[in-house]
Amino acid sequence: MSALQARLRLGLAALQDRDLLRRRALCRPLPHGRLERNGRTLLSFAGNDYLGLSLHPDLAPALANAAAGATASPLVCGHHPEAQALEQELAAWSGFQAARLFVSGYQASLGVIPALAGPGDTIYCDRLNHASLIDGSRLSGARLRVYPHLDLERLDALLSRPHSGLKLVISDSVFSMDGTLAPVDRLLALCERHDAVLYLDDAHGLGVLGDTGRGAPEHFALTETQRRRLVYLGTFGKAAGLGGAFVAGDAILAEWLTQRARSYVYSTGLAPAHCAALRACLPLITRAAPQRARLQNHVRRLREQSQDLPWPLPPSDTPVQRLMLGDARTALILSEYLAGQGVWVPAIRPPTVPRGQARLRISLSAAHGDDDILRLADCLRQAAHHLSCLSERHEQDRTPFPVAPQPGRRLAPLHADAAP
Repeated sequence: MSALQARLRLGLAALQDRDLLRRRALCRPLPHGRLERNGRTLLSFAGNDYLGLSLHPDLAPALANAAAGATASPLVCGHHPEAQALEQELAAWSGFQAARLFVSGYQASLGVIPALAGPGDTIYCDRLNHASLIDGSRLSGARLRVYPHLDLERLDALLSRPHSGLKLVISDSVFSMDGTLAPVDRLLALCERHDAVLYLDDAHGLGVLGDTGRGAPEHFALTETQRRRLVYLGTFGKAAGLGGAFVAGDAILAEWLTQRARSYVYSTGLAPAHCAALRACLPLITRAAPQRARLQNHVRRLREQSQDLPWPLPPSDTPVQRLMLGDARTALILSEYLAGQGVWVPAIRPPTVPRGQARLRISLSAAHGDDDILRLADCLRQAAHHLSCLSERHEQDRTPFPVAPQPGRRLAPLHADAAP
C-alpha cells in the first residue's frame, strides 16, 4: 500500500468512526414527489425540484431537437445560437442588461468572484453561505471577513472600517441548509452606504420567490438603482428542474466576465440542447403561480403538524425546512428509520453544517400532495417514539445513546400501526 493509500484509508476510517462517511445511492426521480432509490420507491423530501418541473413533458422535445453538445468553450466555437438566445431571454426575464451562462452555480462562483475581487480588495461573507461562495472567496486572494448569519449590524461595522480596494458583500438569498431568507433590500442599502457591491446567489430563490418566480429581485421589488449594485447568480438545478446557471448584471459586467471568469473562458459551453430546454422552462416558471401557492400551503401544513415533535423546526417560510437533531448519529438513525417507512429525508451532517447542528433537511415540492405532508409528519412522530424507546433501552444497559429531546416537550404516542 502506498503512503497515499494508507492516508486515505485512515481518513475514511476516521469519517466512519464519527458517523460522517457519505455513501452514494442509485436514484431516479419519479412523478408526484417520489424517488427510486437503490431499487425502492420512496416518498422523497430530499431534492430541490420545488415546482415539480424536472419531469415536465414540455422539456423533453426541446432537449431532443437541439445539438447535443457545444464541443468547445464559448470563446472558441462553443457559443451556439441557442446559448445566445437564452442569455438574451434571461437578461430580459430577470431584469438586467446582460447575462452569461455557466455549467453550474458552483462553477459560476469559482469564476466570477475571483474575476471581481483580488488582493487588495475585501470580501464580506455570511457565515452560512454555500460552499461555492466560500471557495470562490478564498480563491480570489481578497481579504475575507465573515459576519454572523444575517447579522447586518456586524456587517455594517465591518464595512465601516477603512479598507482600500473593492468591497464585495456575498450572500445566499435562501440559505440551502437553513431555509432562512436574506434581507436583500437591506443588504443593498448597506452596500449603497459603504460603496460596496452585492454578489447574490439566488439558487434556492429563483422560481420560488416573486409573483412570477423571478427570484429575490422580484420578491424585494428591487429598483433599477438597487440593481446597479447587484451581481446576480441564478441556477437551474433547483426550481427549474434542469441544471446550469447564469450571472446577470450590466453590460460592462458581462463583458468583463467573458474576458476574466476562468470557469467561463476555459469550460465547454452549456449544451445547445440544454439551452433549448431552459428556454422552454422560463415560461413554465413564470406561469407556476399555482405551484408556488401549493408550496406555501405545504410549508404551513408541515409546521402545524410538527408542533408536537421533540426536536425544533426553526422558523422558515421557504420550501427548505430543517429538523434540528444536533448529533450526527441521531440524524442517521432517524433518516434510516424514515426510509424504512418509505419516506426519504436525508441526514445533513458536518462539514455541510456546523458541528453539533446535524439535522434532517426537509425539501418540499409542489409535486407533493397534501396527504404526503401528513404522512411525513406522522412518520416523524412514529420515529420520535422509536428513538425514545431505543434511548430507554440504552439507558438500562448504561450505554450512551445520542437522543436529546427539547426540554419540556413530550413525545407523541406511537400509532397502533407503527413499527416498534
